[in-house]
Amino acid sequence: MNTPRKAKPTKFDVAAAIKLKAAWDGRARGLGITQEKMAHELGITQGAVSQYLNGKIPMNYRTLKAFTSALGIEDVEVRTDLPEQQYSSPAPHDDQYADVIGYSQAVGLGAAGVEAEEYAETHSLKFKKTSLRRRGIYNHPLAIYYGKGDSMEPVIQDGDAILFDTSDTRVVDGVLYLVQMHGACNAEYFVKRAMILDGIVYFTSDNPNGDHQWQKPRRMDSERNPITVVGRVHWIGGWAD
Repeated sequence: MNTPRKAKPTKFDVAAAIKLKAAWDGRARGLGITQEKMAHELGITQGAVSQYLNGKIPMNYRTLKAFTSALGIEDVEVRTDLPEQQYSSPAPHDDQYADVIGYSQAVGLGAAGVEAEEYAETHSLKFKKTSLRRRGIYNHPLAIYYGKGDSMEPVIQDGDAILFDTSDTRVVDGVLYLVQMHGACNAEYFVKRAMILDGIVYFTSDNPNGDHQWQKPRRMDSERNPITVVGRVHWIGGWAD
């Protein structure tokens, strides 16, 4: 494998690396992307991939596009100063919208979650940038999965699109989150509502009668089935409050 030439990074390179690293931390694991896979894609070493992510090596346009394509984001979300980017002009009115990637992966609302590796990129949905800015999530690592089950009715119905921000994992009482439950089998995705009681974080269903496995709230720090927050839910066919 090749090793990139180690030119001295500029302040623009460093700023871009910070954005790229944030997107990587928020999305790579959920997408099944590893540094080894990126190294194979780029024909470089895993160590070089790490250096790109940490701003040690300036990234050219090809490298930028490889990373952003793998992460399902636009290259301009990371940087806009490369010469090649000046030659591409957006379609009319397209600059008013941001694409958010949708996946065939479903997230459990009902009795069983869906195994995390069962996903595939299927399409993208367009959101007005002004709406994303108002929510404070423009340029954040966003994705859309689809609900399966009835335990979050009436807020979320079976088949609803669910937009979430993987950079926001700070738990707030009463807010909806995409979470992973870890146990003896593979980790599974669910959408549940956070509940904080006496400083302890629980996740619960809005409709416990519709879900036999979630009739009672579950502790985030459970020893048997610990829960990891993947991201905060912001939109389900409408903005989630």
